[in-house]
Amino acid sequence: MYAGTLILKLLLLLDSGQEDRENGRSLSLDSIKNVVCEFIESTFSLASDISAWRNYLVAPLTEELVFRACMIPLLLCGGFSTYTVVFLCPIFFSLAHLNHLLEYAQRSGSWPKAFAVVGFQLGYTVIFGSYASFLFVRTGHLTAPLVAHIFCNYLGIPIIISRRTGMVTVASVAGLLGFIWLLFPLTSPHLYNARTDNCMCWHRYCSWS
Repeated sequence: MYAGTLILKLLLLLDSGQEDRENGRSLSLDSIKNVVCEFIESTFSLASDISAWRNYLVAPLTEELVFRACMIPLLLCGGFSTYTVVFLCPIFFSLAHLNHLLEYAQRSGSWPKAFAVVGFQLGYTVIFGSYASFLFVRTGHLTAPLVAHIFCNYLGIPIIISRRTGMVTVASVAGLLGFIWLLFPLTSPHLYNARTDNCMCWHRYCSWS
């Protein structure tokens, strides 16, 4: 899903190297070291940024614990079907982001803009929440949705179309097709669980192979 985003970041890096060559600076070991040093510095700056800890660790961990690890087993053991749970939990997960409405309204000074931004965010979180719920039910582990949550928070909304080049669009389409093709094989319950029999009520992966 993020193939287009990654390709765009790679193209931006190549453009930076092209600018260095045009300015008479050849691609040398020193320039490579500078790129590595900048990456390390940005990593350390994130480690000292409290908002980064909130966005990339605290928020994903607490949200996955509440909306996946706690809510999904209760609904499954309560008799809800697998697909109902996969698409129901994300609605609650999405509504939990309504707290940003006032923040956006104060920042933009416009309630219509705030409603538009939050509405888009709610729609996006429903889609991601369905995927995260699918991962949790399908694998039986919290690690998969947690890693996906952190990854999505870090990269943001996937870039599908870019004015710079058609490569981004091609990569996005290829990534989407690969995602659909590999979704079920790479989340097979047998890859993540030693046993798929004598399961508890919330171990729905036992009957979802």
